[in-house]
Amino acid sequence: MKRTTISLAAALLFAASANVAIAQTGDEIITKHIDAIGGEKNWNNVKSMKMIGSTSIQGMEVGMDITIVDQKAMRTNISLMGMEGYVIMTDKEGWMYMPMQPGMDKVTPMPEEQVKSAKGNFSIKSAVMADRTKIAKATYSGKDTLDGVACHKVLVADKEGNEQTAYFDMSTYYLVRAERKVKQKEEEQEVAISYSNFQKQPEGVVIAMTQSNPMLGGDITFKKVEINKPIPADYFQPSEPKKAEEGKK
Repeated sequence: MKRTTISLAAALLFAASANVAIAQTGDEIITKHIDAIGGEKNWNNVKSMKMIGSTSIQGMEVGMDITIVDQKAMRTNISLMGMEGYVIMTDKEGWMYMPMQPGMDKVTPMPEEQVKSAKGNFSIKSAVMADRTKIAKATYSGKDTLDGVACHKVLVADKEGNEQTAYFDMSTYYLVRAERKVKQKEEEQEVAISYSNFQKQPEGVVIAMTQSNPMLGGDITFKKVEINKPIPADYFQPSEPKKAEEGKK
Protein backbone atom coordinates (compact mmCIF):
# COMPACT_ATOMS: atom_id res chain seq x y z
CA MET A 1 0.00 0.00 0.00
CA LYS A 2 2.81 2.36 0.91
CA ARG A 3 4.62 1.58 -2.35
CA THR A 4 1.39 2.25 -4.32
CA THR A 5 0.96 5.61 -2.56
CA ILE A 6 4.54 6.61 -3.39
CA SER A 7 4.07 5.60 -7.03
CA LEU A 8 0.85 7.60 -7.26
CA ALA A 9 2.52 10.66 -5.74
CA ALA A 10 5.41 10.32 -8.16
CA ALA A 11 2.99 10.09 -11.10
CA LEU A 12 1.11 13.21 -9.96
CA LEU A 13 4.39 15.09 -9.50
CA PHE A 14 5.52 14.06 -12.99
CA ALA A 15 2.20 15.21 -14.50
CA ALA A 16 2.44 18.57 -12.73
CA SER A 17 6.02 19.02 -13.92
CA ALA A 18 4.99 18.16 -17.48
CA ASN A 19 2.25 20.81 -17.42
CA VAL A 20 4.72 23.44 -16.23
CA ALA A 21 7.17 22.44 -18.95
CA ILE A 22 4.48 22.73 -21.60
CA ALA A 23 3.50 26.22 -20.40
CA GLN A 24 7.14 27.29 -20.47
CA THR A 25 7.69 25.77 -23.91
CA GLY A 26 5.14 28.10 -25.49
CA ASP A 27 6.99 31.13 -24.12
CA GLU A 28 10.33 29.68 -25.12
CA ILE A 29 9.19 29.14 -28.70
CA ILE A 30 8.00 32.76 -28.96
CA THR A 31 11.37 33.92 -27.61
CA LYS A 32 13.29 31.77 -30.11
CA HIS A 33 11.05 33.03 -32.92
CA ILE A 34 11.73 36.69 -32.06
CA ASP A 35 15.47 36.01 -31.92
CA ALA A 36 15.33 34.17 -35.26
CA ILE A 37 13.66 37.06 -37.10
CA GLY A 38 16.07 39.71 -35.87
CA GLY A 39 15.55 40.22 -32.15
CA GLU A 40 13.57 42.77 -30.15
CA LYS A 41 16.11 45.57 -30.52
CA ASN A 42 16.02 45.55 -34.33
CA TRP A 43 12.23 45.29 -34.46
CA ASN A 44 11.85 48.16 -31.96
CA ASN A 45 13.73 50.34 -34.46
CA VAL A 46 11.18 49.67 -37.22
CA LYS A 47 8.81 52.66 -37.23
CA SER A 48 7.42 52.32 -40.74
CA MET A 49 7.45 49.68 -43.46
CA LYS A 50 6.45 49.55 -47.12
CA MET A 51 6.16 46.21 -48.90
CA ILE A 52 5.89 46.27 -52.71
CA GLY A 53 4.71 43.26 -54.67
CA SER A 54 1.91 41.66 -56.62
CA THR A 55 -0.72 38.94 -56.60
CA SER A 56 -2.80 37.17 -59.24
CA ILE A 57 -6.59 37.20 -59.46
CA GLN A 58 -8.30 35.14 -62.16
CA GLY A 59 -5.11 35.08 -64.20
CA MET A 60 -4.58 38.85 -64.00
CA GLU A 61 -1.57 40.35 -62.24
CA VAL A 62 -2.52 42.83 -59.56
CA GLY A 63 0.10 45.28 -58.30
CA MET A 64 0.02 45.81 -54.57
CA ASP A 65 1.96 47.78 -52.00
CA ILE A 66 1.27 48.00 -48.29
CA THR A 67 2.56 50.84 -46.10
CA ILE A 68 2.28 50.81 -42.30
CA VAL A 69 3.27 53.52 -39.84
CA ASP A 70 3.57 51.69 -36.54
CA GLN A 71 0.52 52.14 -34.29
CA LYS A 72 -0.89 54.90 -36.50
CA ALA A 73 -2.03 54.04 -40.01
CA MET A 74 -1.97 51.62 -42.93
CA ARG A 75 -2.49 52.10 -46.67
CA THR A 76 -2.84 49.38 -49.30
CA ASN A 77 -2.56 50.46 -52.94
CA ILE A 78 -4.01 48.28 -55.71
CA SER A 79 -3.14 48.50 -59.42
CA LEU A 80 -5.27 46.59 -61.95
CA MET A 81 -6.09 47.05 -65.64
CA GLY A 82 -4.52 50.50 -65.72
CA MET A 83 -6.55 51.69 -62.73
CA GLU A 84 -5.33 52.64 -59.26
CA GLY A 85 -7.25 52.07 -56.05
CA TYR A 86 -6.54 52.07 -52.33
CA VAL A 87 -7.70 51.24 -48.83
CA ILE A 88 -6.63 53.69 -46.10
CA MET A 89 -7.03 52.97 -42.40
CA THR A 90 -6.02 55.26 -39.55
CA ASP A 91 -6.69 54.97 -35.82
CA LYS A 92 -9.77 57.16 -36.27
CA GLU A 93 -11.03 56.86 -39.87
CA GLY A 94 -10.89 54.74 -42.99
CA TRP A 95 -11.63 55.10 -46.71
CA MET A 96 -11.84 52.89 -49.77
CA TYR A 97 -11.45 53.79 -53.45
CA MET A 98 -11.61 50.93 -55.97
CA PRO A 99 -12.55 52.23 -59.46
CA MET A 100 -11.95 48.77 -60.94
CA GLN A 101 -15.00 47.50 -59.05
CA PRO A 102 -18.60 48.49 -59.99
CA GLY A 103 -19.96 51.16 -57.66
CA MET A 104 -16.59 51.81 -56.00
CA ASP A 105 -15.39 54.67 -58.21
CA LYS A 106 -15.89 57.24 -55.43
CA VAL A 107 -14.03 57.62 -52.15
CA THR A 108 -16.16 55.76 -49.62
CA PRO A 109 -15.80 56.13 -45.82
CA MET A 110 -15.47 52.81 -44.02
CA PRO A 111 -17.86 51.81 -41.20
CA GLU A 112 -16.74 52.78 -37.71
CA GLU A 113 -16.82 49.17 -36.51
CA GLN A 114 -14.52 48.10 -39.34
CA VAL A 115 -12.08 50.90 -38.49
CA LYS A 116 -11.99 49.83 -34.84
CA SER A 117 -11.39 46.18 -35.70
CA ALA A 118 -8.48 47.10 -38.00
CA LYS A 119 -6.46 48.93 -35.35
CA GLY A 120 -4.61 45.76 -34.41
CA ASN A 121 -3.13 45.64 -37.92
CA PHE A 122 -1.23 48.90 -37.35
CA SER A 123 1.34 47.21 -35.11
CA ILE A 124 4.26 46.16 -37.30
CA LYS A 125 5.74 43.95 -34.58
CA SER A 126 2.45 42.27 -33.67
CA ALA A 127 1.88 41.32 -37.31
CA VAL A 128 4.99 39.12 -37.21
CA MET A 129 4.52 38.13 -33.55
CA ALA A 130 7.60 40.06 -32.46
CA ASP A 131 5.95 42.12 -29.71
CA ARG A 132 6.16 40.19 -26.47
CA THR A 133 4.25 42.91 -24.57
CA LYS A 134 1.08 42.22 -26.60
CA ILE A 135 1.05 38.50 -25.77
CA ALA A 136 -0.90 37.52 -22.66
CA LYS A 137 -0.37 33.78 -22.93
CA ALA A 138 1.43 31.32 -25.20
CA THR A 139 0.41 27.69 -24.73
CA TYR A 140 2.25 24.86 -26.43
CA SER A 141 -0.27 22.50 -28.07
CA GLY A 142 1.87 19.88 -29.79
CA LYS A 143 3.59 19.28 -33.09
CA ASP A 144 2.21 19.26 -36.61
CA THR A 145 3.44 19.05 -40.20
CA LEU A 146 2.57 21.67 -42.84
CA ASP A 147 3.60 21.01 -46.44
CA GLY A 148 6.29 18.65 -45.23
CA VAL A 149 7.63 21.10 -42.62
CA ALA A 150 7.71 19.92 -38.99
CA CYS A 151 6.23 22.65 -36.79
CA HIS A 152 5.66 23.59 -33.18
CA LYS A 153 2.01 24.52 -32.62
CA VAL A 154 1.32 27.32 -30.12
CA LEU A 155 -1.99 28.86 -29.05
CA VAL A 156 -1.33 32.58 -28.62
CA ALA A 157 -3.73 34.90 -26.77
CA ASP A 158 -3.31 38.68 -26.74
CA LYS A 159 -4.32 41.06 -23.95
CA GLU A 160 -7.62 41.89 -25.68
CA GLY A 161 -8.67 38.25 -25.54
CA ASN A 162 -8.07 37.46 -29.22
CA GLU A 163 -6.58 34.06 -29.95
CA GLN A 164 -4.68 32.56 -32.85
CA THR A 165 -2.94 29.29 -33.51
CA ALA A 166 0.65 29.82 -34.65
CA TYR A 167 2.88 27.28 -36.39
CA PHE A 168 6.65 27.70 -36.08
CA ASP A 169 9.16 25.82 -38.24
CA MET A 170 11.00 23.52 -35.83
CA SER A 171 14.35 24.08 -37.57
CA THR A 172 14.28 27.87 -37.97
CA TYR A 173 11.57 29.03 -35.52
CA TYR A 174 10.09 31.21 -38.28
CA LEU A 175 6.32 31.72 -38.14
CA VAL A 176 5.01 29.81 -41.19
CA ARG A 177 1.26 29.91 -40.56
CA ALA A 178 -1.23 31.74 -38.34
CA GLU A 179 -4.90 30.82 -37.96
CA ARG A 180 -7.43 33.10 -36.34
CA LYS A 181 -11.10 34.01 -36.44
CA VAL A 182 -12.24 37.36 -37.81
CA LYS A 183 -15.68 38.92 -37.83
CA GLN A 184 -17.15 39.79 -41.21
CA LYS A 185 -20.73 40.93 -41.69
CA GLU A 186 -21.78 39.71 -38.24
CA GLU A 187 -20.29 36.27 -38.87
CA GLU A 188 -17.06 34.73 -37.62
CA GLN A 189 -14.77 33.33 -40.27
CA GLU A 190 -11.52 31.45 -39.82
CA VAL A 191 -8.62 32.98 -41.71
CA ALA A 192 -5.28 31.25 -42.23
CA ILE A 193 -2.21 33.21 -43.39
CA SER A 194 0.90 31.37 -44.54
CA TYR A 195 4.43 32.80 -44.71
CA SER A 196 7.46 31.68 -46.74
CA ASN A 197 10.55 32.89 -48.64
CA PHE A 198 12.12 34.57 -45.62
CA GLN A 199 14.77 37.18 -46.33
CA LYS A 200 16.92 39.20 -43.97
CA GLN A 201 16.79 42.96 -44.57
CA PRO A 202 19.71 45.42 -44.13
CA GLU A 203 18.06 46.62 -40.91
CA GLY A 204 18.57 43.15 -39.42
CA VAL A 205 14.95 41.96 -39.45
CA VAL A 206 13.71 38.91 -41.35
CA ILE A 207 10.64 39.33 -43.59
CA ALA A 208 8.46 36.70 -45.28
CA MET A 209 8.53 37.82 -48.92
CA THR A 210 5.70 35.46 -49.89
CA GLN A 211 2.41 35.48 -48.02
CA SER A 212 -0.80 33.59 -48.65
CA ASN A 213 -3.58 35.84 -47.35
CA PRO A 214 -7.18 35.17 -48.45
CA MET A 215 -8.23 38.61 -47.20
CA LEU A 216 -5.84 40.24 -49.71
CA GLY A 217 -6.66 38.03 -52.67
CA GLY A 218 -4.43 34.99 -52.16
CA ASP A 219 -0.68 34.52 -52.66
CA ILE A 220 1.28 37.77 -52.56
CA THR A 221 4.92 37.95 -53.66
CA PHE A 222 6.83 40.95 -52.35
CA LYS A 223 9.79 42.13 -54.40
CA LYS A 224 10.96 45.00 -52.24
CA VAL A 225 10.79 46.17 -48.63
CA GLU A 226 11.43 49.74 -47.51
CA ILE A 227 11.95 50.37 -43.79
CA ASN A 228 11.85 53.80 -42.11
CA LYS A 229 11.73 55.70 -45.42
CA PRO A 230 10.15 59.20 -45.55
CA ILE A 231 6.37 59.16 -46.09
CA PRO A 232 4.45 62.19 -47.46
CA ALA A 233 2.41 64.03 -44.84
CA ASP A 234 -0.85 63.54 -46.79
CA TYR A 235 -0.25 59.89 -47.69
CA PHE A 236 -3.03 58.66 -45.38
CA GLN A 237 -5.58 61.21 -46.60
CA PRO A 238 -8.14 60.16 -49.25
CA SER A 239 -8.13 61.70 -52.73
CA GLU A 240 -9.52 60.82 -56.15
CA PRO A 241 -7.07 60.89 -59.09
CA LYS A 242 -7.76 63.65 -61.59
CA LYS A 243 -9.57 62.54 -64.71
CA ALA A 244 -7.57 62.43 -67.93
CA GLU A 245 -9.41 65.35 -69.49
CA GLU A 246 -8.80 67.48 -66.40
CA GLY A 247 -5.08 66.74 -66.56
CA LYS A 248 -4.92 68.14 -70.10
CA LYS A 249 -6.29 71.54 -69.12
